[in-house]
Order: sequence, then structure tokens, then C-alpha cells
Amino acid sequence: MRKQQQLPSPEAEKFDRWTTQRKAAIILEVLKGQISVPEAARKYEFAQGEYRKWADEFMRGVDALKVNHRGLDAEHRTEVRRLQEKDRSARDGERDRQRGLADNLFGRKRTAFD
Repeated sequence: MRKQQQLPSPEAEKFDRWTTQRKAAIILEVLKGQISVPEAARKYEFAQGEYRKWADEFMRGVDALKVNHRGLDAEHRTEVRRLQEKDRSARDGERDRQRGLADNLFGRKRTAFD
């Protein structure tokens, strides 16, 4: 018979980092009916919406709780910056194309100061 690993009970303190074990312990407390979600949110100082996200991840498997959301946020910000730069380059290219068309139409030559 396989012995189940005992999860540490989270203590009533504010955590800088929520480990998988702490999240799982809170979820199990709620599932066992030892505490309600609002009580747990007040006791451990987290948002109820955060609990729902943890519980959804927990139901997919405890490993899902290990997702590094900060890393995902950093990847998202990097992608946003890349797309903004691409958009800026496209707008600059379009502006230069339009200036060239106007110059050709009106026979103007641009100087370095334009």
C-alpha cells in the first residue's frame, strides 16, 4: 500500500510566493469542508478569484499549479514590444512611401532637414 504524502498546513501569514504545496493544502482544506473559500481568502490573504484559478489548475493535476505566471507575463510583454516595434517600422515605411509619392508628384527634393 502506498503511503500518501502529507501536505503541510499553510499558516495564517502573507506569502511572498505561493508554492505548489501551499496552494494544494488550501485547496484540500476547502474540499474537505474545513474552511470556506471566503474564510481561506481572508485568513491567507489572497483573492477568491486566485483560489478559483488554483482549484482549476489543481483539478488538471498538481503539476499545473507549478506554472510560472511571471515567466508567461514576461514572454507576453516581450511579444507586445516586438509587435509594437514591427508596427512602428511599418508605419514609418508607409510614411516614407507617401512622402516619396508626394515628392514625385510635386517634383520636390527633400533635404536632410525634412
